[in-house]
Amino acid sequence: MATSLQEELNRTDAGFNAIFNKKDGIIFGIILGVISFILGLIVLYLVKDFKSFWAVMSTSIIVNTGIYVVVAAILAFFLRKRVGDYWSFSVALKTIYVMLAISTLISTTGTQALVNFVYPTLQEEVLNNTINVTIEYMEKSNLPDDQIDGKIAELEVQRDSIGKLTFGQFFKGMAITLVVQFIFALMLSAIFKREKPMFRKASENE
Repeated sequence: MATSLQEELNRTDAGFNAIFNKKDGIIFGIILGVISFILGLIVLYLVKDFKSFWAVMSTSIIVNTGIYVVVAAILAFFLRKRVGDYWSFSVALKTIYVMLAISTLISTTGTQALVNFVYPTLQEEVLNNTINVTIEYMEKSNLPDDQIDGKIAELEVQRDSIGKLTFGQFFKGMAITLVVQFIFALMLSAIFKREKPMFRKASENE
């Protein structure tokens, strides 16, 4: 009993020093990153041809955000299964955040490589179409001309900045995304944590 109690008190699955499976986090991060990159690619190719304002606006939310969240949650569930179906909050947070961070690096760098070297006009086509459907929607909604002009100017600034992304801007955007991913990791960890009963083994041996 005393030995079991001491083992439980010396566990290394809690706090900042919690030991976690980095390899699984990296592998699942690569999987999620590839999926995220493909989802982003699908969105770009679809949005550049959509003629509906709401289709343009909702596609990114549904595909890039909605499907990504669902896939990340499924992978987090399988990560827990791989360690015996018990996960302290600390271990869950570290493992999930590694997965999300790796996925962000892969999807972001992959997308940047695509739009800068493989298909450099893709972003411009997307923004041109977005401008067109936005103008049409705002005019049909009888919005004031100054509001329409302001939105168009905002989108044109985005279009004109294509291909001018500096390393500083890239890493700033990456840092912001990683902070958001940490918050997401906190949420997933709270959902999927499953503490092992501390004195279960000791009670069974009595």
